[in-house]
Order: sequence, then structure tokens, then C-alpha cells
Amino acid sequence: MSRSAVSAALVLAAALACPGEDPTPGTQAQPGTKLTQREIAFHCLNRLSFGPRPGEVDDILSRGWMAWALEQLEPEKIDDSALQDRLKRDCPSVFMTASEAIDRFRPKELKDRKSLSPEELLKLQQEFNRLRRDAQEEMRSAVVLRAALSKRQLNEVLVNFWRNHFSIDQSKDQCQLLAASYEEEVIRRHVFGKFEDMLMACAKNPGMLVYLDNVFSQRPLSEREKEMVERGGANRKKSEFIQKLERQRGLNENFARELMELHTVGVQNENVPGGYTQQDVIAVARALTGWTVSFGEDRCEFVFRKEWHDDDPKKIGVLNLSLTGAGGIEEGEEIIRRLARHPLTAKFICWKLCRHLVNDQPPAALVDKAAAEYLKTGGDLKAVYQAIVFGEDFYRRENFRVKFKTPFEFTISALRATGSSIENTNETLRMLDQMGQPTCRSKDPTGFFDQAEAWLDPGVLVYRWQFALRLASGRMGGITMPADYFKPILAKDPAGMKEALEATILPGGVDPATEARCAAIVKQGLKPRQAAEALLGALLGSPTFQEQ
Repeated sequence: MSRSAVSAALVLAAALACPGEDPTPGTQAQPGTKLTQREIAFHCLNRLSFGPRPGEVDDILSRGWMAWALEQLEPEKIDDSALQDRLKRDCPSVFMTASEAIDRFRPKELKDRKSLSPEELLKLQQEFNRLRRDAQEEMRSAVVLRAALSKRQLNEVLVNFWRNHFSIDQSKDQCQLLAASYEEEVIRRHVFGKFEDMLMACAKNPGMLVYLDNVFSQRPLSEREKEMVERGGANRKKSEFIQKLERQRGLNENFARELMELHTVGVQNENVPGGYTQQDVIAVARALTGWTVSFGEDRCEFVFRKEWHDDDPKKIGVLNLSLTGAGGIEEGEEIIRRLARHPLTAKFICWKLCRHLVNDQPPAALVDKAAAEYLKTGGDLKAVYQAIVFGEDFYRRENFRVKFKTPFEFTISALRATGSSIENTNETLRMLDQMGQPTCRSKDPTGFFDQAEAWLDPGVLVYRWQFALRLASGRMGGITMPADYFKPILAKDPAGMKEALEATILPGGVDPATEARCAAIVKQGLKPRQAAEALLGALLGSPTFQEQ
């Protein structure tokens, strides 16, 4: 999607939100010329963080962008204790294991339903629902707080990437209680480690196994067992063995399919030539039978049930792998290791990372370079990030301000640009829902897309304008801009206010449509505070601010 198309959609959204304003299209990038040092600093903060806070562009200019990026690549050395303390106080469930969450948020009394009156049962169910909502909202809140306030910004950008790559829907079944531990144990623990370790942790995590229904996947009934069930159905009194066979759900392909299509080798397309077949999906699903979850009153953990496992031979063509069927859990582990090390996986993962960090149509040479680093280092993600970030393509003019912020990226960048404090995230999360990106609740296992085409519906873009105007005027619930934010500019005339705010909010330059809109505000003769708020709202809602 071209920048002109993106800008046109944004201007249309602005016109819907602010009727009567002139919908002038935005600017085009100027390829070929090198970025200035200020543009590079701004570019780094837009791509490797969720956007600059006041004064951060100048800070990076004084330190050097490479020094800042190297620091961000070692997040464990960055003191983030203030945020950690707040999360432990306000969102304690995000640090719970799956077992701890099940024990804390699932009333044990619900197990003994027969001894409860209808009124007692209803009251307990209502309490159960409340506890589940609390757990979900704590995680959603923690995601916003971490993205907006963490000093480990690159870590949060990459966690957001992997949250969508290994996506689960927090609102599905037991994922309501398991999503937080899933993110901590699968993504955050491995974001700077080996992809293979992250993939194995994902495949053995209760959250993913519940989300993609592998908890139910069992070996198909043999022909003999089918005959036994059929004969047993004619008897009035069935044996326990027959009843157990009847309850067997059979093979579920969901996780096996997404493991290859979304998590590793990818589907065949013009960018990444995938190579798995439907027969491979079935074979992998059979190898993963018995990978399930054991739930107890205070327990939730991965288990392998050998009696559920398909112990017939299997062949996975994309891996050139034949299995005897006698391996048990080791069959699935071998498949996961081989998928993680496969050249197609290296290409697919690096293509997605380059698309996320560099350009919706990433340079092929950069993808190849990152994939080569992936294979050389055995999938060392930190080495891959370095290959992308410190490659010349990363800071070429052709990749400057060409990506379009998702609703989450836009919202967090606006909070950061204004230096806002966050008392609570309720209103912010509600507006993200309206913008089409409900935090932690992607309905599809693809996660939320990070390309422009996914977010250019003018009807939804209106909510971005509403957020910008409410934030600028201090009407966002739970959000407070610094009391002295406008103080340095209130003594200026409106034209001076405009120049000062443009330099602060859009240090990379202003598109013509926004320049015209701000000039019109200057001419309205508003009181200083009103003019400042109107100008800030226009800048935060501008096509340029949506660019990344």
C-alpha cells in the first residue's frame, strides 16, 4: 500500500471526525537521500520503541542511536523496577503460574454442585465470572502499562510481535486464566533467546494447547475398536471400556496446522516458498496426540498421555522425516526441533520480523541476511534482531515513515508523546476495542496484522481522531497529561505554539494536510489553552503521526 493511499484514508477519517475541514493528501517519501541524524533517532524510537517521549529524540542524538539500540538489546541490564513494583501491586495475576491462576480464580465450591441450592450456585457462578474478568483485565492492563511505561522498549516491541505470532485469544475457555502465564513463560522468557526454545515452550503450554484444542486430540479408533463400539451399542449395559472408547474424540488437526502454517515454515507464497502438505498436517497431528493438559482444583500443567498417543508409523514430507510410532512424546519433540531448525522457518520468521521492523514489503536482501544469521546461530533471536537493526536497509530513506501504526501502536505512541501518566487503563482499553484491536483478544490464530491494509477503514479510523482529541483536551479517563505540558508554549502567540508543538510531536516533519489544519486553528483566535489543545489534537490525529 502506497503512502498516498494511507494518507488519503487518514484524511478521510479526519474529515469524518471534523466535518468541513479540507481533505488535502499527505506527502510522499523522498527515496535516495540519506536520513539526517535527527531522522535516524526519530526512526529508531518509532520502530524499536513505541515512540519517543518528550526529550527522547534529543537524548538519543547526544548518545548516538547505536549506543541506545545496543542498550535496548540487553533489557535485563535496564532498571525497570518501578514498573515491576506497580505491576505486582495492580496486576498481580500476570506473575502467577497456570496452576496458581487456576487455584486463585476458580472457586472450589463449584466442584460440589450437588450440595448447593440454586441461589448459592448462581451466586458462586457470578463470583467465578467476576474473578475471571478480573484476571483478564489485569493482563490487558499490564500489556498497556508495559508498552507505555517500560524503559525496556525494544523488549516490549518484540513481545508485541511474538504475542501476535504465537497468538491465543484470551477470551476462549480456560485461556481466560491461562493467557497471562502463557505470555510470561513462552514469550517473555524467550524473546531474546533461541526460537527453538520458544517454540517448544509454546507447544507444551496449557494456554496454547487449550486455545487450539490439542487437549482433546487422541489417536483415531482402530477398525477393531470401531467394531467393538458398534457391537457394544446394541447392548443395554455397556462395559466401562466401551464407554471410554465412545467418549474418545479422535484426532484434532488445529494445533498441527497452525504449528506449520503460522509458527514455523509458513504457507507457500511469493515471499516464502512453504512446502508442507495436508498429509504433513495429519502426520504431525498424529504425532502430537496425547499432548494435553491436566486440570485439578489447584493444578494446571502439561502432560503426555501415552494411552492417547497414535503409535502407528508416520511420515512428514516437509521434514523428510519418518517415525516408527514407538517414540511417544519424543516424536512430537523431534518434529518441533526440526521445524525450528528448518530453512523455510528461518526465511518465514525473518521475513515477518523484517516486515514488522522495516517495511510492509521488506527488502529481500535483508530477509536473506537475517535468515542466514538465524541458521548460522541455531535460531538465536538476539543475533537475528541485530542483523536487522544494524543493517543498512533499516535506516534507508525508503523505509522511513512508510509503515502504518496499528491501533495499539498509535495509542501507546500518543500516550508516550504527551508524557502522560496512567492511573488506570479502562478507558484506553475500551477505545482500543473500538479501534478494532481488542488487547489480547484476536479472534484468529494469525494474531493482529501489522500491515497498513488491515487498518485503513475510515469508519474505524475516526476513533483514532476521537482518542487524539480527548487526550489533548484532558478528557481521557484514567489518563493525565503532565500539568505543565503546555506551560512552555502558552506565552507564545498561536503561530509560535504551532511550531513548538510540531517540533515536539512530529520531529520528522509535518504533512501538508496537517499543516493546513493547524494553520486554520491558528487563525481561529482561540484562547491560548484552547489553541494549544486543538493544535495538539490535530497533530496526534494527523496522517504523519500515524506513520511509523
